[in-house]
Amino acid sequence: MFSKLAILFFAFLQLSNGVPLETDKLKNDLKSFFSPRIVGGVDAPYGFSRYMTALVWGYPVSSLVCGGSIITKRHVLSAAHCIEPFVHWGELSPSFRGVIGTNYWNATHTKIQFCGYKNHPGWNWANIKNDVGLLITASDIQFNHLVTPIALSSEWVAGGQRGLVTGWGRLGVWQNIPYRLQILFVTILSPEQCYRYMEKAQQIWGFGPPVHAAVEICTLHSVGHGMCHGDSGSALVYKNKQVGIVSWGYPCALGAPDVFVRISAFNGFIEDTIREYNCCGHD
Repeated sequence: MFSKLAILFFAFLQLSNGVPLETDKLKNDLKSFFSPRIVGGVDAPYGFSRYMTALVWGYPVSSLVCGGSIITKRHVLSAAHCIEPFVHWGELSPSFRGVIGTNYWNATHTKIQFCGYKNHPGWNWANIKNDVGLLITASDIQFNHLVTPIALSSEWVAGGQRGLVTGWGRLGVWQNIPYRLQILFVTILSPEQCYRYMEKAQQIWGFGPPVHAAVEICTLHSVGHGMCHGDSGSALVYKNKQVGIVSWGYPCALGAPDVFVRISAFNGFIEDTIREYNCCGHD
Protein backbone atom coordinates (compact mmCIF):
# COMPACT_ATOMS: atom_id res chain seq x y z
CA MET A 1 0.00 0.00 0.00
CA PHE A 2 2.63 2.56 -1.02
CA SER A 3 1.47 4.11 -4.29
CA LYS A 4 -1.15 4.09 -7.00
CA LEU A 5 -1.53 0.99 -9.15
CA ALA A 6 0.02 2.77 -12.14
CA ILE A 7 3.41 3.04 -10.39
CA LEU A 8 3.26 -0.31 -8.63
CA PHE A 9 6.50 -1.79 -10.03
CA PHE A 10 8.28 1.53 -9.59
CA ALA A 11 7.35 1.47 -5.93
CA PHE A 12 8.72 -2.03 -5.53
CA LEU A 13 12.10 -1.17 -7.03
CA GLN A 14 12.45 2.07 -5.12
CA LEU A 15 11.76 0.37 -1.82
CA SER A 16 14.25 -2.37 -2.64
CA ASN A 17 16.89 0.25 -3.32
CA GLY A 18 16.22 2.51 -0.38
CA VAL A 19 14.41 5.44 -2.08
CA PRO A 20 11.57 6.70 0.15
CA LEU A 21 8.08 7.04 -1.27
CA GLU A 22 5.31 9.43 -0.35
CA THR A 23 3.10 7.93 2.34
CA ASP A 24 0.02 9.80 1.08
CA LYS A 25 -0.07 7.48 -1.95
CA LEU A 26 -1.01 4.45 0.04
CA LYS A 27 -4.51 3.51 -1.04
CA ASN A 28 -5.63 0.76 -3.42
CA ASP A 29 -2.24 -0.19 -4.86
CA LEU A 30 -1.91 -3.92 -5.42
CA LYS A 31 1.82 -3.67 -6.03
CA SER A 32 2.36 -2.24 -2.58
CA PHE A 33 1.50 -5.72 -1.30
CA PHE A 34 4.46 -7.24 -3.14
CA SER A 35 7.91 -8.06 -1.82
CA PRO A 36 6.91 -9.00 1.68
CA ARG A 37 9.85 -8.86 3.97
CA ILE A 38 11.39 -9.96 7.32
CA VAL A 39 10.96 -7.67 10.32
CA GLY A 40 11.80 -8.74 13.87
CA GLY A 41 13.92 -11.71 12.83
CA VAL A 42 17.43 -12.60 13.94
CA ASP A 43 20.65 -13.36 12.11
CA ALA A 44 20.51 -16.85 10.62
CA PRO A 45 23.31 -19.23 11.65
CA TYR A 46 26.07 -19.66 9.11
CA GLY A 47 25.05 -22.23 6.51
CA PHE A 48 21.55 -22.61 7.98
CA SER A 49 19.43 -22.25 4.83
CA ARG A 50 21.69 -23.76 2.19
CA TYR A 51 18.95 -23.56 -0.44
CA MET A 52 18.58 -19.77 -0.14
CA THR A 53 19.22 -17.63 -3.19
CA ALA A 54 19.39 -13.85 -3.22
CA LEU A 55 18.09 -12.48 -6.52
CA VAL A 56 20.01 -9.34 -7.43
CA TRP A 57 19.99 -6.93 -10.34
CA GLY A 58 22.52 -4.46 -11.73
CA TYR A 59 26.13 -4.33 -12.82
CA PRO A 60 28.71 -3.52 -11.56
CA VAL A 61 26.71 -2.47 -8.47
CA SER A 62 23.92 -4.89 -7.57
CA SER A 63 20.69 -4.25 -5.68
CA LEU A 64 18.68 -6.86 -3.81
CA VAL A 65 15.42 -7.73 -5.57
CA CYS A 66 13.95 -10.87 -3.98
CA GLY A 67 14.69 -14.27 -2.53
CA GLY A 68 14.47 -17.72 -4.08
CA SER A 69 15.21 -21.35 -3.30
CA ILE A 70 17.36 -23.93 -5.04
CA ILE A 71 15.21 -26.97 -5.89
CA THR A 72 17.45 -28.77 -8.45
CA LYS A 73 20.92 -28.29 -9.89
CA ARG A 74 19.35 -26.18 -12.68
CA HIS A 75 16.31 -24.54 -11.06
CA VAL A 76 15.64 -21.74 -8.56
CA LEU A 77 12.05 -21.32 -7.38
CA SER A 78 10.71 -17.83 -6.70
CA ALA A 79 7.66 -15.58 -7.08
CA ALA A 80 6.51 -14.68 -10.58
CA HIS A 81 6.36 -11.01 -9.65
CA CYS A 82 10.07 -11.16 -8.80
CA ILE A 83 10.94 -12.42 -12.29
CA GLU A 84 8.58 -10.65 -14.70
CA PRO A 85 9.98 -7.09 -14.33
CA PHE A 86 13.38 -8.33 -15.53
CA VAL A 87 12.10 -9.97 -18.72
CA HIS A 88 12.57 -7.90 -21.87
CA TRP A 89 11.39 -9.15 -25.27
CA GLY A 90 11.08 -12.63 -23.79
CA GLU A 91 14.62 -12.70 -22.38
CA LEU A 92 15.91 -12.22 -18.85
CA SER A 93 18.11 -9.22 -18.20
CA PRO A 94 21.74 -10.46 -18.13
CA SER A 95 22.34 -8.46 -14.95
CA PHE A 96 19.57 -10.37 -13.12
CA ARG A 97 21.51 -13.04 -11.19
CA GLY A 98 21.51 -15.21 -8.09
CA VAL A 99 23.79 -15.28 -5.05
CA ILE A 100 24.11 -18.67 -3.34
CA GLY A 101 26.17 -20.42 -0.67
CA THR A 102 26.42 -17.43 1.65
CA ASN A 103 24.51 -15.56 4.35
CA TYR A 104 25.35 -12.26 2.63
CA TRP A 105 23.29 -11.17 -0.37
CA ASN A 106 25.99 -8.77 -1.57
CA ALA A 107 28.72 -11.43 -1.81
CA THR A 108 30.49 -11.24 -5.17
CA HIS A 109 32.18 -14.65 -5.45
CA THR A 110 29.11 -16.90 -5.36
CA LYS A 111 26.91 -15.55 -8.16
CA ILE A 112 25.06 -17.74 -10.64
CA GLN A 113 23.72 -16.78 -14.07
CA PHE A 114 20.27 -17.54 -15.42
CA CYS A 115 19.54 -18.37 -19.03
CA GLY A 116 15.78 -18.83 -18.90
CA TYR A 117 12.63 -18.74 -16.85
CA LYS A 118 9.06 -20.03 -16.68
CA ASN A 119 6.27 -18.20 -14.87
CA HIS A 120 2.95 -19.86 -14.19
CA PRO A 121 0.62 -19.23 -17.16
CA GLY A 122 -2.11 -18.14 -14.75
CA TRP A 123 0.06 -15.53 -13.02
CA ASN A 124 -2.03 -12.38 -12.63
CA TRP A 125 -0.78 -8.96 -11.55
CA ALA A 126 -4.35 -7.80 -10.97
CA ASN A 127 -5.14 -10.09 -8.04
CA ILE A 128 -1.67 -11.45 -7.18
CA LYS A 129 -2.59 -15.08 -7.82
CA ASN A 130 -0.51 -18.00 -9.20
CA ASP A 131 2.56 -16.01 -8.16
CA VAL A 132 5.12 -18.71 -8.88
CA GLY A 133 8.00 -18.98 -11.33
CA LEU A 134 11.19 -20.92 -11.95
CA LEU A 135 14.58 -19.63 -13.07
CA ILE A 136 16.81 -21.91 -15.16
CA THR A 137 20.54 -21.61 -14.49
CA ALA A 138 23.09 -21.30 -17.27
CA SER A 139 25.09 -24.21 -15.82
CA ASP A 140 24.74 -26.82 -13.09
CA ILE A 141 24.74 -25.56 -9.52
CA GLN A 142 27.56 -27.25 -7.66
CA PHE A 143 26.24 -28.67 -4.39
CA ASN A 144 28.48 -28.64 -1.30
CA HIS A 145 28.33 -28.09 2.46
CA LEU A 146 26.87 -24.60 1.89
CA VAL A 147 24.70 -25.22 -1.19
CA THR A 148 21.97 -27.88 -1.29
CA PRO A 149 18.45 -28.02 -2.75
CA ILE A 150 15.32 -28.06 -0.63
CA ALA A 151 12.58 -30.65 -1.06
CA LEU A 152 9.09 -29.45 -1.94
CA SER A 153 6.05 -30.54 0.04
CA SER A 154 3.10 -32.11 -1.74
CA GLU A 155 0.93 -32.12 1.38
CA TRP A 156 -1.73 -29.65 2.49
CA VAL A 157 -0.45 -27.83 5.59
CA ALA A 158 -3.13 -27.13 8.18
CA GLY A 159 -3.22 -24.26 10.64
CA GLY A 160 -1.42 -24.19 13.97
CA GLN A 161 1.89 -25.47 12.65
CA ARG A 162 5.22 -23.73 13.21
CA GLY A 163 7.22 -22.81 10.12
CA LEU A 164 10.23 -20.67 9.37
CA VAL A 165 11.19 -18.09 6.77
CA THR A 166 14.62 -16.75 5.90
CA GLY A 167 15.33 -13.68 3.78
CA TRP A 168 17.14 -10.41 3.30
CA GLY A 169 14.09 -8.14 3.28
CA ARG A 170 13.99 -4.75 4.95
CA LEU A 171 14.01 -4.56 8.74
CA GLY A 172 11.06 -2.16 8.54
CA VAL A 173 9.23 -0.03 5.96
CA TRP A 174 11.78 2.78 6.01
CA GLN A 175 14.69 0.78 7.40
CA ASN A 176 17.71 -0.71 5.71
CA ILE A 177 18.11 -4.01 3.94
CA PRO A 178 20.28 -6.25 6.15
CA TYR A 179 23.41 -7.65 4.55
CA ARG A 180 23.14 -10.83 6.64
CA LEU A 181 20.38 -13.41 6.19
CA GLN A 182 17.52 -13.14 8.71
CA ILE A 183 15.35 -15.93 10.12
CA LEU A 184 11.88 -15.76 11.66
CA PHE A 185 9.72 -18.55 13.08
CA VAL A 186 6.04 -18.06 12.27
CA THR A 187 2.68 -19.71 12.92
CA ILE A 188 0.89 -21.15 9.88
CA LEU A 189 -2.77 -20.11 9.97
CA SER A 190 -5.80 -22.11 8.97
CA PRO A 191 -7.83 -20.60 6.10
CA GLU A 192 -10.52 -19.53 8.57
CA GLN A 193 -7.97 -17.78 10.79
CA CYS A 194 -6.43 -16.03 7.80
CA TYR A 195 -9.82 -14.79 6.57
CA ARG A 196 -10.63 -13.35 10.00
CA TYR A 197 -7.30 -11.57 10.38
CA MET A 198 -7.46 -10.20 6.83
CA GLU A 199 -10.99 -8.91 7.39
CA LYS A 200 -9.75 -6.97 10.41
CA ALA A 201 -6.73 -5.72 8.47
CA GLN A 202 -8.92 -4.36 5.69
CA GLN A 203 -11.05 -2.52 8.21
CA ILE A 204 -7.94 -0.80 9.57
CA TRP A 205 -5.71 -0.33 6.50
CA GLY A 206 -8.14 -0.54 3.63
CA PHE A 207 -8.18 -2.47 0.38
CA GLY A 208 -6.39 -5.80 0.06
CA PRO A 209 -6.48 -8.64 -2.48
CA PRO A 210 -8.63 -11.64 -1.54
CA VAL A 211 -6.93 -14.70 -0.07
CA HIS A 212 -7.64 -17.98 -1.88
CA ALA A 213 -6.82 -20.83 0.49
CA ALA A 214 -6.64 -23.37 -2.33
CA VAL A 215 -3.54 -21.68 -3.73
CA GLU A 216 -2.30 -19.54 -0.83
CA ILE A 217 -1.17 -20.05 2.75
CA CYS A 218 -0.96 -17.44 5.52
CA THR A 219 1.40 -17.01 8.45
CA LEU A 220 1.45 -14.67 11.42
CA HIS A 221 3.83 -13.94 14.27
CA SER A 222 2.94 -10.65 16.00
CA VAL A 223 3.10 -6.90 15.52
CA GLY A 224 6.69 -6.00 14.70
CA HIS A 225 7.49 -9.46 13.31
CA GLY A 226 6.87 -10.41 9.70
CA MET A 227 7.88 -10.07 6.09
CA CYS A 228 9.13 -6.87 4.42
CA HIS A 229 10.30 -5.55 1.03
CA GLY A 230 12.98 -7.81 -0.44
CA ASP A 231 11.68 -11.08 1.03
CA SER A 232 9.33 -11.94 -1.83
CA GLY A 233 10.17 -15.27 -3.43
CA SER A 234 11.73 -16.68 -0.26
CA ALA A 235 10.70 -20.07 1.09
CA LEU A 236 8.29 -20.90 3.90
CA VAL A 237 9.61 -24.14 5.39
CA TYR A 238 7.83 -26.73 7.52
CA LYS A 239 9.37 -30.06 8.57
CA ASN A 240 12.40 -29.37 6.38
CA LYS A 241 10.32 -29.01 3.22
CA GLN A 242 9.23 -25.91 1.35
CA VAL A 243 5.51 -25.35 1.70
CA GLY A 244 5.22 -21.74 0.52
CA ILE A 245 6.72 -18.82 -1.41
CA VAL A 246 6.55 -15.29 0.02
CA SER A 247 4.05 -13.44 -2.19
CA TRP A 248 2.28 -10.46 -0.61
CA GLY A 249 1.03 -8.79 2.57
CA TYR A 250 0.37 -5.48 4.31
CA PRO A 251 3.83 -3.87 4.67
CA CYS A 252 5.46 -4.29 7.06
CA ALA A 253 4.82 -6.44 10.17
CA LEU A 254 1.67 -4.55 11.12
CA GLY A 255 0.04 -7.57 12.74
CA ALA A 256 -1.74 -8.77 9.58
CA PRO A 257 -0.96 -12.15 7.97
CA ASP A 258 1.75 -12.56 5.36
CA VAL A 259 0.55 -14.47 2.31
CA PHE A 260 2.50 -17.21 0.52
CA VAL A 261 1.97 -19.28 -2.59
CA ARG A 262 0.85 -22.74 -1.44
CA ILE A 263 3.41 -25.13 -2.95
CA SER A 264 1.12 -28.18 -2.87
CA ALA A 265 -1.24 -26.42 -5.30
CA PHE A 266 1.52 -26.04 -7.89
CA ASN A 267 3.43 -29.32 -7.73
CA GLY A 268 2.27 -30.25 -11.22
CA PHE A 269 3.41 -26.98 -12.76
CA ILE A 270 6.76 -27.15 -10.97
CA GLU A 271 7.42 -30.77 -11.92
CA ASP A 272 6.46 -30.16 -15.56
CA THR A 273 8.72 -27.11 -15.74
CA ILE A 274 11.67 -28.99 -14.24
CA ARG A 275 11.21 -31.75 -16.78
CA GLU A 276 10.74 -29.50 -19.80
CA TYR A 277 13.17 -26.72 -18.93
CA ASN A 278 16.26 -28.49 -17.60
CA CYS A 279 18.76 -26.57 -19.74
CA CYS A 280 18.82 -23.60 -22.08
CA GLY A 281 19.73 -25.49 -25.26
CA HIS A 282 23.37 -24.56 -25.43
CA ASP A 283 25.16 -26.95 -23.08
